[in-house]
Amino acid sequence: MSRDPLLDVTDLSVGFDGFDGYADVVGNVDLRVDRGEVVTIVGETGCGKSVTTKAITGLLDEPPAHVDGSVEFDGMDIRALSDAERNDLNGDRLGMIFQNPLSSLNPVFTVGEQLTDTAQFGGNKDGGILSYFRQRHNKADREGARERVLEMLREVQMPDPEAVIDSHPSELSGGMRQRALIAQALLNEPDLLIADEPGSALDVTVHDRILSLLTDIIEERDMSILMITHDLGVAREISDRIYIMYGGRIVEAAPTEEIFEDARHPYTQGLIASIPRLSGTQMASGIDGSVPEYTDPPSGCRFHPRCPYADDDCRGAEPSRTSFGSDSHAVCVRHSDDGPTPTIEGTKHRLMTNEADGTEEDP
Repeated sequence: MSRDPLLDVTDLSVGFDGFDGYADVVGNVDLRVDRGEVVTIVGETGCGKSVTTKAITGLLDEPPAHVDGSVEFDGMDIRALSDAERNDLNGDRLGMIFQNPLSSLNPVFTVGEQLTDTAQFGGNKDGGILSYFRQRHNKADREGARERVLEMLREVQMPDPEAVIDSHPSELSGGMRQRALIAQALLNEPDLLIADEPGSALDVTVHDRILSLLTDIIEERDMSILMITHDLGVAREISDRIYIMYGGRIVEAAPTEEIFEDARHPYTQGLIASIPRLSGTQMASGIDGSVPEYTDPPSGCRFHPRCPYADDDCRGAEPSRTSFGSDSHAVCVRHSDDGPTPTIEGTKHRLMTNEADGTEEDP
């Protein structure tokens, strides 16, 4: 398949100055989203997914953040843009759906005021504050933008959009606020939509409806999507390719079905083994432990304290990437030494054995 990259991230690293020292949160991230492609970053809460996307869109304050690496969007170096140029890009060609709809919408203004501003100005904010207020009070432009907002609210299946447009965010349910955010992100027909765990703060039924809505939008608009989720099942449903992130590092990347049929990193295999199943006799098995402290990460592979295959080689230098084709790679010493090669069934057996006896199995 020929590549046509819309977003191309190379060697992205992010750290933060803090009271407990320097936090090495994201390191050596290479990421690509082609035109018309849906790509998902999957990992546990706290693994660096949201920090990665905020670094991509320039939403991190530097300092305290320290960002290095290359981020190209349609051939443009995003990190070389001025704040105004980046804001224009984010409001026009790049849409963002944030994780928490209540904190993402301004509680002071109505949904209609906020979305109409997006529709009327989008990425075009030239002219300063005086120009903004002059345009905002242009009745014809304002009414046209409001009609676009109503049309988009209907497209995202918002109940009673005529009432919602004059409501404040606090007057809406969680699902309605999430639909308002999706509508806002789509108003200016972005080339790339970044969705950070959409619906994760909602109950299961509403969450499923939001994901179904996004799936329909993806199919209808043929747009590029970069989705963030902790749910590998969600990623399988909507993605063309998946990046697995652990401890701020991409540990595996591959086309979606390849991830599930031939996962190569023990962390990916552990995630697959932990997916609950409604049929069959095999039980789901969890991964003991939690993501590492970023101010004092483990040496070598950051997953080794939780890995059922870990040995001394894993505790040395960070492992290098092993490629399995043009779109697939894993970062694990087991694919470059003479030890046992991790498999999904092998990893699941080791995880369940360790859970049963409370010990670490000797690899």
